[in-house]
Amino acid sequence: MAEIRWTPEQVRAIRSEDDTLLVANAGTGKTTTVVGKIMWRLGLPFGVNGETGEPLAPPAVSCRLDEIAAITFTEKAAYDLKRQLRKRIEASPRADDLRWDIDRASVGTIHSFCGELLREHALRLGIDPTFEILDEDEAWAEQDDLIKALLLERLDEEDPAAQRLLRRWKLTGWQHSKGAIDHVRDVLRDLRWREQRYAKWLRGDPPPETGDTLDLFPHEGPGLDLPVLRTLCRESEASDEEALAICADLVELGLEARARWDAWLEEENRRDFDSLVLGAADLLAGPAGEAALAAIRDRYRILIIDEFQDTDFTQRDIAFAIGRGVDRPQLFLVGDPKQSIYRFRGADISVWNAVADDFAESGEILDLPRNFRSAPPIVDFVNVVGRVSMDETGRALAEEELPSRIDYAELVAGVPDHAQTGVEWVCAQGKNVAERREAEAVRIACRILASVGRDEVRDSDSGELRPLAFRDIAVLYRARTGIGHVETTLKRYGIPYFVSGMAHLGERQEILDVLNALRLLQNERDDVRAFGYLRSPFVGLRDETIARMHMLQRSGPLLRRAKRWLAEGEWPKAPDHPELTGIERGALAQGLSVLDDLRQLAPRLALDEIIEELLERTGYRLHVLLMEGAEEVLANLQSLIHFAESHRASDLSTFFEVWDRSTNREIGLPQAPLYSKEDDVVTLSTVHQAKGLEWPLVFLIRVERKLWTPRTNEYWSDPELGPLFCLKASDRGARGHRILRREELEATAEEARLLYVAATRARDRLVLAGPKEGKGYDRWLAEGEAPERGDPAVRAAPETSRPPTLAWLDGYEVAEPPALIRPLPEPPLRWTRSATELMLLEEDPEEWERRYRHGALAPWHFAPETSAEEAGLPALVRGQIIHGVLERLEAEAEIARVVEETIGSLDEPELEAMLRPGSEYREQLEEEIRRVAASEEWAWYTTGELGRDYWKELTFTHLVGARDWRFGAFDLYRRLAGPGTGTDAAPGPGAAPSRLAGALGLEQGLEALVIDFKTHDITAAQAPRAARSYRIQADVYRAAASSMAGRVAVGLHFTGPNALVPMPEESPA
Repeated sequence: MAEIRWTPEQVRAIRSEDDTLLVANAGTGKTTTVVGKIMWRLGLPFGVNGETGEPLAPPAVSCRLDEIAAITFTEKAAYDLKRQLRKRIEASPRADDLRWDIDRASVGTIHSFCGELLREHALRLGIDPTFEILDEDEAWAEQDDLIKALLLERLDEEDPAAQRLLRRWKLTGWQHSKGAIDHVRDVLRDLRWREQRYAKWLRGDPPPETGDTLDLFPHEGPGLDLPVLRTLCRESEASDEEALAICADLVELGLEARARWDAWLEEENRRDFDSLVLGAADLLAGPAGEAALAAIRDRYRILIIDEFQDTDFTQRDIAFAIGRGVDRPQLFLVGDPKQSIYRFRGADISVWNAVADDFAESGEILDLPRNFRSAPPIVDFVNVVGRVSMDETGRALAEEELPSRIDYAELVAGVPDHAQTGVEWVCAQGKNVAERREAEAVRIACRILASVGRDEVRDSDSGELRPLAFRDIAVLYRARTGIGHVETTLKRYGIPYFVSGMAHLGERQEILDVLNALRLLQNERDDVRAFGYLRSPFVGLRDETIARMHMLQRSGPLLRRAKRWLAEGEWPKAPDHPELTGIERGALAQGLSVLDDLRQLAPRLALDEIIEELLERTGYRLHVLLMEGAEEVLANLQSLIHFAESHRASDLSTFFEVWDRSTNREIGLPQAPLYSKEDDVVTLSTVHQAKGLEWPLVFLIRVERKLWTPRTNEYWSDPELGPLFCLKASDRGARGHRILRREELEATAEEARLLYVAATRARDRLVLAGPKEGKGYDRWLAEGEAPERGDPAVRAAPETSRPPTLAWLDGYEVAEPPALIRPLPEPPLRWTRSATELMLLEEDPEEWERRYRHGALAPWHFAPETSAEEAGLPALVRGQIIHGVLERLEAEAEIARVVEETIGSLDEPELEAMLRPGSEYREQLEEEIRRVAASEEWAWYTTGELGRDYWKELTFTHLVGARDWRFGAFDLYRRLAGPGTGTDAAPGPGAAPSRLAGALGLEQGLEALVIDFKTHDITAAQAPRAARSYRIQADVYRAAASSMAGRVAVGLHFTGPNALVPMPEESPA
């Protein structure tokens, strides 16, 4: 491992012991410097003074790893910092002592740090330490429900504010348009994070009468103080009143939503990510925070905050509460104000400026100017462009007295130059925008192909020159929209690429196809989705076929017309090929059948199983395999299935709520990439996602794109002038234009910083792509005088195959496939069947299908129309009681006791009143059992020893064929001969009464007797007729008993009339 040689600026930063604000410019080794700072505080040697070559002098007092806290911007940054720290500690003399303590250092995001503080000091702060943390999706869903309930409640109360909002917007929005819930949530979040701002703008009482404007604002209770807001902006005029009215309604409901959200979190003992940070700040600033702060200061000796330029005042307050103006811990705040690019996440660059002013009076402000990443020509170009752009936007901010101006600080090149470094500009020509972008993408692709393997770049590890590879190239852009032409062109030219932070999976056609079909399961009358389903690969009908179907079948939804067309319609010959008509007819029949089946199965199948069944039965994956890019499509489908697995307990409605929420927020499920960034592929990335990364060759595309577009139909608050709901320009007053102008200045200044970030990602060469129109980055980039590169050796893309025709069908004929390639027969769901199942299969195949194939019981199983007491004892329960008593019964005198035990074993409390001792029904039941137990038949059944001569409830499993088993239980099984077979077999104990022997055919020398008790409420004359319906059961029992005992007799003993009915071997006609 090469020895680190620290610059003088790095030495001062590492050895500083006062509170320090470190300006770590792009490519200046910020993370290495932070690791060096930690190593120095630990008293470990790491690197040498670059000027003297001597190791750095150790601190007066070294610290332990658990006395260090470092807050990073992301979890990935925390992981990288720990990884580098571990690497350096492993190479230090104290590796054996410290390697197990690395995880004791508090390194993580602001949310994890605040969560640790709240749990560790919960008793001091007066909170419950067992709180649960909601992730973003959970918090969003709970807020949706809470705000929806609030709005509907207000509507029920005829609240004017809620009525006005819901006249303006729908309750819920969609991907490109917010609804009332979304707007109230925006205000709720603004109220939470900017409480001090709103304290100046809110009133506690109704506003005084102010002329004609009073009727617009009939609000009561807390809300915006509209007269105050009007005085904050001198330009306010009557045309601003509509926007102010909307703000007043939103804030009124936002205040109530915030109160309810805070109460819900408190009641449920939960915290969302916002309340982790806001709660920590409030508690540390309150009276209960003193004891906690003392303990925190006693624990930590240094608090490091990385990416400090992208924090907010709340995080500043937490850091200052812990370490500002006290002996320990030291505050070490690291960042680069020129790289503050996260306003959309709440970052406020004015925080940096405020801290810089504070540290200028007490503390140290240090600067790392030497760039160890970019070649000198790139550094020079960035200095020119950065100075121009930040000076221009800074002057505009200063004129508006906005506190977010950043002065540009020059970079100093820290790496040597070589022959192939520099900055160039690629300008393509075209008749229109689409043609120009296509030409631009072709030039980029040809430039990549001409450079890979030929151009040389400096290796970041060795510093030596080596050939350029695909992995050394990045294509950067400000936003994902409008880059499809680049992806298409790279794919056409055979250039492998990886899209960092890929678009949501819902943007892919194959996913839209599946979701479309799933939504049809919810609503088959949706003709738009039905049209999409019929022309998708699930069915694959031609547009002309669907049009004919729609026109000739004039009534009903499209799917219903399709069914009628399939049954009655006349299919014209297809001009493409005569076989196509038959193919379409078969595909339509299959597609409609799949929908019908899945609609019935949807309530019982898990979501992932529904999707799998849909793809499998329609052959969708086989269709995909015939297309280019099949691997990515199949991977995306599998990602969707994995996502569905995580929601398999949800019904379709709940699943789509979750899906739509993630789509609207552009989070959740990314597309499945074919490559990762570790592969030898070109990286496509937004500038935001590229921050902290570097590549030898960087293309910055779409530089002409307009810098800023007004955010209409949005709510935000200006720190000085108050909240604004931005209406379209014609409805906007002077106040609205003034606040919007201030927002434009802030956004444009951030674009200048975003350009700086993009340009400093390049190590050896920076290529700018786009026309010089003066609307976007190009107006600043032109100041850098990057030369335009002549047309590269533009090569034609590899030829793609022509669209296929259907002539290949002529080479095939329809025939039965050979046995070896036929599909295997679908195995049965189960290998075992009972006599009851077989009887139901013969009697009612449809009911058998529902019960045994799909596991669906008839409704009467769950919701009897009358109670047991009204309708008498259910036949099933009556049978269970009689069978249970006969199984347990040993003597007639025990009947009452055994009946009581059997009833108790049923665990049916609602039957206790009907079956209580002495009740009429109980006496009738006992009398029926007593008649059976006193009968001549029962006496003979139970003669001998239980378990040797006869058995009760004898279970059996009988193999009757390959993978075909029968199972059941004989109510009573009696041996008629002793062990063994043939003439030497010993006779069984006791002889059967002659009446029974004649009825059952026992004189034929059978081996055994099987008796099944039936509890029907019938007469003796009705018993033979009832017995006929049990011939299948008798055959199953006879076959099972015969397999182990030879020939047997089977009889049914009906307990009600106490009648025995023999079951002959051949069923009666």
